[in-house]
Amino acid sequence: MVNGPKNELLDLIKHHGQLTIDDSVEKMDLAKTTVREHFTQLEKDGYIVRSYERSGRGRPSLQFQLTNKGHALYPSYEPEMMREFIRYLQTEGEHRILEDFFQKFWDRRYRKLQAMLESKDAETEEDKAEITRQMLDGEGFMAEFEQDPDSGSLIMKECNCPFREIIKVTKLPCKLEKEFYQRVFEKKVERTSYIAEGDFSCTYCVG
Repeated sequence: MVNGPKNELLDLIKHHGQLTIDDSVEKMDLAKTTVREHFTQLEKDGYIVRSYERSGRGRPSLQFQLTNKGHALYPSYEPEMMREFIRYLQTEGEHRILEDFFQKFWDRRYRKLQAMLESKDAETEEDKAEITRQMLDGEGFMAEFEQDPDSGSLIMKECNCPFREIIKVTKLPCKLEKEFYQRVFEKKVERTSYIAEGDFSCTYCVG
């Protein structure tokens, strides 16, 4: 969550497409050093990215624009539209198309992860878990993992569900997610908590 002046800065960048620090100082009642600190923190947090724009013969000016993470802070109707599209396919009896779409989508995610595992020479289960966590984090799952102190089993936890609206009309992503973990770790997987049923996370016990 971004609040206060940082949120105001993001709004300015959203409205203008890109913005310099000097432009921001003109539009906000803040000192230049304070504005620069806010830009630095927003860039560090991944909400904005810098670029250099050349105009004439002078030095290129430093501009900032929103990243995908920054744009994601603003309202979007896409999840609701996707939910309605899935409902339309269901009412039209196109269940096979729906199943094929999600299966191919999860297959692509699995191949993406396999490529990451190979590039990092992941050998241990912990290596696999860490790289899986990194991929899931990039997709918005807010993932984490740990070893169960009693059984030694790997616990994968997702604190956010990017498919929340989709899950309201089909549980296919949930089924495929469990199978995804089974393919990755080549072990039996049990879901022990489930956001769709009111839990605060989706948790999977591997092995």
